[in-house]
Amino acid sequence: MYQNSASIETGVLTHMKLTQITGIFLIICLFLVTITTAESDNPAKDFTGTWTDANYTFTIVQEGSDIILTGIPVDEESYFPMKLTGMESDNKTRLVTNKNMTGTMEIEMSEDQMELFGIQTFDPVNPLETPFIIDYNSTRNGTEVQSDAVWSGEWIVDNMVMTLFQTGEEISGFFNVINEPESKVYVNGSVSDDGRNISLNWTFAEYVNFTLSDDGMNLIDEACMNGEGKEGYLCLNLQKQVQE
Repeated sequence: MYQNSASIETGVLTHMKLTQITGIFLIICLFLVTITTAESDNPAKDFTGTWTDANYTFTIVQEGSDIILTGIPVDEESYFPMKLTGMESDNKTRLVTNKNMTGTMEIEMSEDQMELFGIQTFDPVNPLETPFIIDYNSTRNGTEVQSDAVWSGEWIVDNMVMTLFQTGEEISGFFNVINEPESKVYVNGSVSDDGRNISLNWTFAEYVNFTLSDDGMNLIDEACMNGEGKEGYLCLNLQKQVQE
């Protein structure tokens, strides 16, 4: 038997439509595969996770619009724990953060009134952890000893100078890198009854802002982007650790 021309034409059109639909479906599938591959090749720009450099391991978490960076040093004898708080920029290419550090100092003066020694404590970045403690030693920087304010003067340790002002039993002052007087760690406290010791609280705050690399795998400390970090400034150039 022979099919009439209308039946043949209908069959051809149906076949063409099925072919077109199949072609469109394949194109969509290829498009989705391409997107998936591209996403796997280019990690999402997400700040949350673990970031490291030669000196620190940072854990970054996000709580609402706030970003918290907690840094634990690899070598606790050379570096100290720190916490930075801030937020991401609108286009998610920067972190704008502030480093706030606090602690205490317990210091004794030598018999000749020319040296200080004691301990410096860093408040823990996690309240459940124990404070970080280091030895403190410094030498009077040629300033004249005042009979009524023996603690007043400049005290040198490494590349840092601590400037103290004594008024009666009250002590105030600041630390700074010798060649960077504008960046200060502020101290205040009191002298012991026998005049031989002082107890100080210290505070330090500075902005530490980061630029995210194009591939989302590096956070670059903007103060060190040109390789010209200030003397005494700790550059934090972090690389994201990929979970396997």
